[in-house]
Amino acid sequence: MDLLTSAVVGLIGILVLTGLIGYAQTGYRLKNWIRELQELETRTAMQPRSRWIQRVCSDYRQYHLSGVSSLNTQALIEKHLFQERIPLVGLMRVPVGNIQKVMQQLPAFTIILGVLGTFIGLTLSLLSMQDTLFRLGNAASGPTMTMNSIISSLTAPFEGMSVAFITSIAGIGGALILNILQTGFLSRGSSLTYLQGKVMSDCEVYLDHAFNSLLLQEKPQDSAERLLDRLAVKIEESFQRSVGEFGSSMTEFTAGLKTAMEDVKGILHAQRLHSESFAASTSTLEQFGNQLQKTTEKQDSMHKAVDQSISVLTSQIKAFEQQFQKGAERQNAGQQKFEQLIQRSDKMLVESQRRSEEFAGNLTRVMQEQLQHYVSQHENLENRLGQKQEEWYYRYSEKQGEYGRAAADFASSVQLLEKGFYNAVEHIKRDFVEQIRHVLERERQISQQSQPQRNDDMRELARTLENLFHGLSRDFTSSNRTLGDMYQLLQRMYQTAVDNQTVYDNREHEARLISSHEPRRR
Repeated sequence: MDLLTSAVVGLIGILVLTGLIGYAQTGYRLKNWIRELQELETRTAMQPRSRWIQRVCSDYRQYHLSGVSSLNTQALIEKHLFQERIPLVGLMRVPVGNIQKVMQQLPAFTIILGVLGTFIGLTLSLLSMQDTLFRLGNAASGPTMTMNSIISSLTAPFEGMSVAFITSIAGIGGALILNILQTGFLSRGSSLTYLQGKVMSDCEVYLDHAFNSLLLQEKPQDSAERLLDRLAVKIEESFQRSVGEFGSSMTEFTAGLKTAMEDVKGILHAQRLHSESFAASTSTLEQFGNQLQKTTEKQDSMHKAVDQSISVLTSQIKAFEQQFQKGAERQNAGQQKFEQLIQRSDKMLVESQRRSEEFAGNLTRVMQEQLQHYVSQHENLENRLGQKQEEWYYRYSEKQGEYGRAAADFASSVQLLEKGFYNAVEHIKRDFVEQIRHVLERERQISQQSQPQRNDDMRELARTLENLFHGLSRDFTSSNRTLGDMYQLLQRMYQTAVDNQTVYDNREHEARLISSHEPRRR
């Protein structure tokens, strides 16, 4: 890799040296031609020394004497100037027309060679690193694998990478030198393009003015010649007018060319900035390499400490595994106990639900029995009352004389009926309330032993029973009111009959008897 880098850098150096020598030789020749044309124009020298200027003057004289009216002096100059050969680096003779193109392409050639050398070096470094990694992977199981061998194996690819960028630096540096040289910064702005243009303009000025005046002096000065000269002047004026439009278009083209040159200068400036940033990144990479080397040295010293730490960590890991196994066993035992507790709580929930359902069934059955008993007693009382009313009606109709005794019997029977009814109601209330209280107390004890989630259901059940008790109380009150109304109706009927009776003398006695047996309302 060092040989390849040296070869690429040497080739770049040869190109840069060729550009410098070629620029010096070409500039020297162009400056000599400019000096020679200035001497010819000032008539310090009568005959040109350069062969291409001699050929240009000869062709110009020939065309002028042959009567060519519109002679293209610039094309004639370019014909002989671009064919003039200059010995480049003393090895080969290159035409002037190709020298400028070759000099313009040299910076691009140096950059291409530098980048090509960089990529070749990086490719070889990556291949070397790949082989090193494969070799390390195959030798990882061997006993001779140490950190020093790893570092020594990885050092060569990184050195190759660091050396690979030297070609890019050399190429970009050479291109920068050649660009600075071509733009004319080192020669006070006299670039090859400027010198070549100045040679062509000076030669054209010399031919059209100084050399043309010499040719006019060589012509005969007769009248025909003057007419021809006047005709030539007119033709020249018309030609100048026709060429004016072409000159304006050329001016616009020159302005566009100037804009393009400014863009090219911007590109060169951006390339210069890129080169500077690349140089900075290269220095940063070198610092990184130094830091990496220091880090590897520190890693060697830390390797022994890491081995000791690994042994200590291994013993600690074994102790932690034992503790973890004990903790896992405890956790499994706790989980089994928790599952048993959950199963027991599920059984208690099922048992409490079954007991609540049984309690609700028993309570419903007791309520139905109490209601049936109350209905049967009410029906018996109604039947007995109906029988008494029928007996009283028959006895009153048959024997009005016994109406007082019948009324007394009826009052006593009504009083007994009322007492029995109130006793039954009190008995029902007392038994029903005692049963409900007993059931609620028992359910409260069961709910305290079971989960507290059943409290809401039991409160709802107690609220339902309370509503049922209030409904029964309202029914009992309504029945009592109905019986009282019936008693008042019978008393009014009896009072009406007593008022209408004129047979019996004991009317006041029976009225007092009935009033004395008036039932007490609850």
